[in-house]
Amino acid sequence: MNTENNSTENIIKQIDEANDMIWNMRGVAVPDKNFDPVGIGTQAFEQAIAIGYQYGQARGLVNMGMGSFILLHNLDLAVKQINQGIELLTQLNNSKWIANAQLTLAIMYTSNAQFEAALYNALKGVDFYENDTHDDMDKTMAYYVTGTVFKDLKKYDEAEKYYRKGIATAHVNTTSWGGRIYTSISNIYTQLQKYKPAIAMAQKALGLFKQQNNAIAQSRALTDLGVIYKKQKDYSTALNYFIEGLTIREESNLRHFIYTSLSEIALLYIETKQHHKAIDYLKRAVQMAIETNQPNKEAKMYEQIGLVYKSIEQFKEALEYTEKYLNITSQIHAKENELKIDHLQNDILKEKEQEIERLRNVELKNAYHLISEKNKEITDSIQYAKRIQKALLAPGNLLDKNLEDYFILYKPKDIVSGDFYWATEIKNEELKVNNFYLAVCDSTGHGVPGAFMSLLNITYLNEAINEKKINEPHLVFNHVRQRLIEAISQDGARDGMDGILACFNKNDNTLTYSAANNAPVIISQNKITVLQADKMPVGKDDKNVSFNLYTIKLNKGDMVYFITDGYYDQFGGSKGKKFKHKQLEELLLSLGQLPAKEQQLTLENAFDNWKGALEQIDDVLIIGLRV
Repeated sequence: MNTENNSTENIIKQIDEANDMIWNMRGVAVPDKNFDPVGIGTQAFEQAIAIGYQYGQARGLVNMGMGSFILLHNLDLAVKQINQGIELLTQLNNSKWIANAQLTLAIMYTSNAQFEAALYNALKGVDFYENDTHDDMDKTMAYYVTGTVFKDLKKYDEAEKYYRKGIATAHVNTTSWGGRIYTSISNIYTQLQKYKPAIAMAQKALGLFKQQNNAIAQSRALTDLGVIYKKQKDYSTALNYFIEGLTIREESNLRHFIYTSLSEIALLYIETKQHHKAIDYLKRAVQMAIETNQPNKEAKMYEQIGLVYKSIEQFKEALEYTEKYLNITSQIHAKENELKIDHLQNDILKEKEQEIERLRNVELKNAYHLISEKNKEITDSIQYAKRIQKALLAPGNLLDKNLEDYFILYKPKDIVSGDFYWATEIKNEELKVNNFYLAVCDSTGHGVPGAFMSLLNITYLNEAINEKKINEPHLVFNHVRQRLIEAISQDGARDGMDGILACFNKNDNTLTYSAANNAPVIISQNKITVLQADKMPVGKDDKNVSFNLYTIKLNKGDMVYFITDGYYDQFGGSKGKKFKHKQLEELLLSLGQLPAKEQQLTLENAFDNWKGALEQIDDVLIIGLRV
């Protein structure tokens, strides 16, 4: 072997060792303060470029992306670098590292509440490990990341399924990812108010992290223990855990995590009526959010400070911080809408240009093959979109918690759907609020266009109730309508949705709702009633009036149905006519006394028999529930 080849091999070895070291150190506090992952990674990347070593370049770009996110707090730059790495890895046909890069993107996106992108990348990445028999540390990481995305979406059953797969891997107790899985299962148990097993899992994780001298993870486990004890109102123990976690984070300069510790301590002081201490920690959290470029968290802290000042009747200060909250929230939403529209337009134009150029340069005999491959790619992407849309629908555990006897008949016309159902609950013991919200809606269009609209509509419903704290259904619909007009109706388009937003007040068993074109149906004492609805959509319309708020008193045993138009508009039967609303009402009345699941089965069979061999013309959605 000549000297030149030997030198190149040594450089390649050094590049691989540097990339492996940085990759394996992610998420671990490094005792040696002289360790410079950015400097080492940049040097390895430049060496890889100099000798044309594409694998080293690709690994370097992924590591640089992690550094941009963790150290520079720059998500946009991190995504750009990792996607450049994925392009190189695709050329090299390196499936394992493509998967690892996608999983890295997933954890970044979910940390910034971009759940659709997070879920897409997590599912893409974990698919490699689901089909790979080789068990290594990155396999444990893959299950942790995918479980975490589902956990952040509050899909706890799906999350625990992936976490349990992670526990079953060979390296669960020898890698930091194993401890994180125990921590995450603890988080799920905490959400489900199973505090004893939650503490046991958190303590198990903490023990592992201490053995591994992993300061970042120790601080996370300590903070989780603080949360659990706070929920049990053991404030002294909770505060001790919070302070211990904060100390580790400050000593290690973990600024993203310092914010979390500060906000948790502030919330504890709010709960214990120590208002001035709470304000001190909230203001420190604001500064940390500014330093780490997290405007959403900055806005949240401004809102909390304003509320605390209001509670102690310092109204001038309360107004000052409320105005700060409103200003930054307005800026955030304006930027988000602009970026979404720009990205969508650019992607569509880019895909069209690429397809036209490709078809220009291929011979006719290859066209069928190319079109078939493109069709498969599109179908695969839509299948992932289906999984994303499913994750954003109302989670089963939330429905089970708030509804006793219910069914969901959901039959999209295509792979993805414009019809959707979404739910949330709002509880405030101090204000004696115990409300469960359920939306059953039909977005404009079906298939991919309808799915895009459903994602927008879900986003705006969530924004109105959970962010803007709008409580009354008609005001929620007013807000969603305005946001849709601002986002997509400037050119005269009338996209939006028909639907029902119901609010169940569990304190007095009343139902308040707003209805856009679609009306709720109720069966009470063997009598069926179609309730009132407004004859206008949630979207741009000639009527410039508010939606109405309707209120009804529910009786034990009543059946309530929320229906979109797909079922009764379906053509079929011996004469190929529509099923029609009247026939559906008669069918519901005949089924009203049956258990909900039996009603669902009968409705589904009736629909399929009516449709016969004809094509389904629209998405179908019916939710029935017994009071």
